Amino acid sequence: MAQFDAPSQLRDLAHRYAWAVDRRQGAELADLFTPDGAIRGWGENPIDYTGPARLAEMMGDLGMFERTMHNVFNQVFDRTDDGAVTGMTYCIASHILPGADPVCVDMAIWYHDRYALDGTQWKFAERRLEMLWIENRPVRRFDPAMMSGAAKDLQ
Repeated sequence: MAQFDAPSQLRDLAHRYAWAVDRRQGAELADLFTPDGAIRGWGENPIDYTGPARLAEMMGDLGMFERTMHNVFNQVFDRTDDGAVTGMTYCIASHILPGADPVCVDMAIWYHDRYALDGTQWKFAERRLEMLWIENRPVRRFDPAMMSGAAKDLQ
């Protein structure tokens, strides 16, 4: 494998993925993938969302959370000897569990990505989601009083 000087379009895919998932936009998410594109688990992670219909259905499965926020960090890209473009994307995905006392579940994720050109557009051919760890902590919902400028309102 050789390092690949990725066009900005490849980096942008991960950000658009996060945006589509966090807004529960199944059609927008599916548009980021090739027609047979997939989100699958890595290792013991059993998920498999292959094809546009299943990618859109993933949004329903995320309905167990009140809200999500995916934060994209490091990205590296490589080209294999046969010319395929692959990459790794780091992410912390925050998920709020509903209830009177909401809990944030932060998931540390490595996405093992495979890309393909679809015409002139780069798309995901596959994202393999490797879950590294999760962290749970209590959180509070936003209250406009928090914007009063008083530190006590943030405690």
